[in-house]
Amino acid sequence: MREFSIGEWQQVRDGIWVVQCQPASVNVGLVVGQEGVLMVDTGSSPAQGRELARRAQELVGRPVTHVVVTHAHFDHFYGLAGIEDVVSIGHENLLQHLDGTNDPDVDPEVIRRDLGFDPSELVGPSDPMVLIRAVDLGGRTVEIVHLGNGHSDSDLFVLVADQKVVFTGDMVETSGDPFVGPDSQVETWPKAIDGVTSNARPETLFVPGHGPVVGIDEVTQQRAAVSMLWSTAEDCIKKGMTIDDVVADLNGPREVDWPFAPQSVANALPHLYRALEAKGVTKSRNLPLLGL
Repeated sequence: MREFSIGEWQQVRDGIWVVQCQPASVNVGLVVGQEGVLMVDTGSSPAQGRELARRAQELVGRPVTHVVVTHAHFDHFYGLAGIEDVVSIGHENLLQHLDGTNDPDVDPEVIRRDLGFDPSELVGPSDPMVLIRAVDLGGRTVEIVHLGNGHSDSDLFVLVADQKVVFTGDMVETSGDPFVGPDSQVETWPKAIDGVTSNARPETLFVPGHGPVVGIDEVTQQRAAVSMLWSTAEDCIKKGMTIDDVVADLNGPREVDWPFAPQSVANALPHLYRALEAKGVTKSRNLPLLGL
């Protein structure tokens, strides 16, 4: 059984808090208005979600009224099943992932063994969305937007405009390199990040899915790194490098420059190559007149 714990709430700005939960060191957010209380993400199990809602009510003196799930992975999604009597919002693709098999980190047997519940307990959002949703919490409106797929097929950003705070889910991670898995779409990931940074101000704060709260500079740097990850993998395919060739280079002469740590790149390579090859990217043909 994995170790579950919930840290202490840390205030980000007026009426906005974040708490780190284990396993997976996931950030869970809380946004409070005059009437409503919105939680961003739910933890890793129904029991943890239930406890998060209880602690949120203890913190602000009112129950959680709304929940947003930023994407379908277990540490953000599975706690939803333990939070009752709320309006829950998530991308409509969450409804396709109630068996747990979408998640690159867990499978149904792992859910039973390590997370301590049966996948049949999972529930989807009561208010599934596609592109945009606004929630009036009383004196504070929270905007929830899907700007394209990146880390997963169900990524949402949560914007609190009056306090200039953006919850990014795992579209941004500051505890380490962003994770690329089987449901990631790296090609469109940077453009989705552009959608929230284009209107950001120097004082805007970004709460990542994992890691410390950061400013716009760190987010734009990670956006550039994700873009480089895609273009570098494309160059490797065009040069005729197999995944094994790239891994050997990561552990050897390092002739190819990558934006992330070797293990992060190695984990991402099968997914990058599969996506690029599906787009028709192949080894570049030699130029016969030059003999190259």
